[in-house]
Amino acid sequence: MMNQQFKYLLSARSMAMAFAVMLTWAELAGAAGVIARVDRDQLVEGETVTLVLQTDDPNQSLQADLSGIEEDFVILDQRSESQMSIVNGQQMATIRLMVTLEPRRAGDLVIPPLALEGARTSPIRITVSPAPELAPGELPPVFIELEMDPPDGPYYVHAQLAMTVRIFYQQNLTEAAINPPAPEQASVRLLDEVPYQSTRNNVRYRVLERRYAVFPERSGELVIPPMTLSGRLIERPADRLWQPSVRGRRVRVESDPLTLEVRSKPADYPGEHWLPARRITLSQQITDAEELQVGEPVTRTIILDAVGLEENMLAEPAWPEIPDARIYPDQPQGISRDDGQWVLGHKEFRYAVVPEKAGELVLPEIRLDWWDTASGELRTAVLPEHRVAVAESSLASQHAVSVNGPPLAAENGFSGSDNAAAENLWRNLAMMMGGLWLLTLVLYVRKRPVSNGNAESDAVVSAAEADLLADLKRACKASEAAAARRVLGKWLRHYGPASAAGSIMEFARQTDIASLRSAIYEFDALAFRDGDADAWRGEDLWQAFSEWLVSRDEGQRQQRDELDLYARGRAVAG
Repeated sequence: MMNQQFKYLLSARSMAMAFAVMLTWAELAGAAGVIARVDRDQLVEGETVTLVLQTDDPNQSLQADLSGIEEDFVILDQRSESQMSIVNGQQMATIRLMVTLEPRRAGDLVIPPLALEGARTSPIRITVSPAPELAPGELPPVFIELEMDPPDGPYYVHAQLAMTVRIFYQQNLTEAAINPPAPEQASVRLLDEVPYQSTRNNVRYRVLERRYAVFPERSGELVIPPMTLSGRLIERPADRLWQPSVRGRRVRVESDPLTLEVRSKPADYPGEHWLPARRITLSQQITDAEELQVGEPVTRTIILDAVGLEENMLAEPAWPEIPDARIYPDQPQGISRDDGQWVLGHKEFRYAVVPEKAGELVLPEIRLDWWDTASGELRTAVLPEHRVAVAESSLASQHAVSVNGPPLAAENGFSGSDNAAAENLWRNLAMMMGGLWLLTLVLYVRKRPVSNGNAESDAVVSAAEADLLADLKRACKASEAAAARRVLGKWLRHYGPASAAGSIMEFARQTDIASLRSAIYEFDALAFRDGDADAWRGEDLWQAFSEWLVSRDEGQRQQRDELDLYARGRAVAG
């Protein structure tokens, strides 16, 4: 009897609890129709929290006015998902809207009620603890160091400053972004990017080092504003090899601003062109012509190499006058390279010199004044003179025989009038041959293909670019992210579009190929993450880059065809 009463009481209690649960769900479904929850309600300042709006009614809209949340939270992301399931033969749908939030401050914060179509959620309380403070002498988990070369000056207008930016971080850094140096009165060019590891205060850091060339455009005070790095630190517990959800704490750090005093050109600088550099050298190449004839050209190529100046900053050395000779200058050719820290400017000036008198042709000494920025002194680069022996032209000798030929002609039975006609014929032939030779010389000087040197150097340049592209393909195929980054950066600095200024990200922004832009953005983010580089698909980057190369080559081919067609049209019209 007692057992029956106990069973009855237990059954009644179970039915009451079930009825209460049913009432609760009915109240939630009828009054709200939407369940609002967060993935956690205890977090540290800088961490994110996910707000989940969920409903089982496929006709229920989850679109809500989220403006009330923005008083205490930053809305970083929104995404929706739906899940279909079959229970006891009935199809059920669960729809979720997930909103990623970042607290604006520490303290007790509230996600206010959200009004949806036919539903309203309840407020949610979240406790945000302050970010941990550093102990005295302790370095932060992320910080930036700047270094200038020379460290204490002097700095000169138009002269390169070597700027090194080092980003130190302890854990994996995702969603990382840092603005490049942006001084108002200077141009900046990225030269190199090197990842490595370093120890500071007995703490191991990963380091991303970027080296920039800064060229002040005006004298006076140069301010390099702070560089801001933002990202999210992924902290992985040391006692767990795997965890389903890895959270990150958002960080934002700034470098210290730099103020430099840039000097102007010294008042006693004698040169016509201001050339501030760490080193400038002059060299020359002269065609094999130890002995010329009058009217034959000799080619002199003056080569100017500078450390700390780009090729467009290099001025043509002044040529003294050469008596009894004509000079035909060719179009200067140049290129800018770098050694990872300093810009290397290279420029070639080519001249065809035609002697007009027998004797000795003196290719004069060339002097170029420049300012040594390392020592703060005026220096002069000197190219020695070169002498070439010039003999009489063979045409002139033939003409002399013709003029002195009347006695010989008389002996052979020619009359005086015949001698005069022969003399005029030879004179006309000599003048015609000389004119044709000069015309050939002018066409040769004007129509020579543009190059950075002789034909052999052109082949080396083409082979060098081909080698770089082969290295890039090999690194991408092997999914070696560090090697691919190094080779792609070098290719951009030497052979990439000039508008990209050697920057991988600037190249990505300028390209019209969406797949290449996306691949580079993903590739760039790997520089801040450890371990993810192993999962990088280099094949995607190489395939998109190959598409860009084909497009570039096709554009250059069309441009050459248009120029050839224009030249043929001019020839026909002429």
